[in-house]
Amino acid sequence: MKNAYVTGASQGIGKEFVRALCKNYNVFLISRSESDLKKVILELEPSSRGMLKYFSFDLTKKKDQEELSHIISKDKDFEMLVNNAGFGTVGEFANLDLEKELEEINLNVKALVTLSHTALNSFKKNKKGYLVNVASIAGYLPAPGSAIYAATKAFVKSFTESIYEEAKPFGIHVQALCPGLTHSDFHQRAGIKKSKYPDFMWQSAEDVVEESLTALKYNQAVCITGSVNQGAITIAELIPRGLLRRISGKFLTLDGK
Repeated sequence: MKNAYVTGASQGIGKEFVRALCKNYNVFLISRSESDLKKVILELEPSSRGMLKYFSFDLTKKKDQEELSHIISKDKDFEMLVNNAGFGTVGEFANLDLEKELEEINLNVKALVTLSHTALNSFKKNKKGYLVNVASIAGYLPAPGSAIYAATKAFVKSFTESIYEEAKPFGIHVQALCPGLTHSDFHQRAGIKKSKYPDFMWQSAEDVVEESLTALKYNQAVCITGSVNQGAITIAELIPRGLLRRISGKFLTLDGK
């Protein structure tokens, strides 16, 4: 059985990737919280066909990024990487803690780039491999109140589309996964009130992962999950940017303002 690695594996989309992949892979779960990782393994192990193991790494730190990269590079059975780890912050950028914003860039961008580089070099040797980089529909939009998050996801989308073309001749499947509002603890940690958004805009993490893996099978470069999100992005791309910024600014009005 081949090996898959999932970052941000302790909850939400990452956890659901583990649930889906453990039917066909040995899965290595990566997150900061050792206790949360142990809980996930305890829950999923009974239904897993492969082995489940974990690494407790803080991927905002360069040292941990490099250590995980080294582990992956030495794994002869490595076949799949899901770069899901990430977080968002909410508020006017000038008022937010700069160190926290830079940590967000380290995790959402630098860790993803480091691990993607390692994965692609391993996959090229084997003429096979699967790489999923989790972006967001926020990467298509200006996002007043979530400026760094949207910017990092725009980077992930553009970067992943570029390496998709580079990797394609080697038999490597690369995907930028762009979900919208997804039920998880992400929004609570970011300080976003889920009640602000109507029910029809939300997807389950399970549905997001199912769509992603189906699209990955057919080597689709970008997977925007859910018909609501697909329609919203289609419309947004037709709107002049100045107007889109104003609409986004009103729709994403900061909590408490």
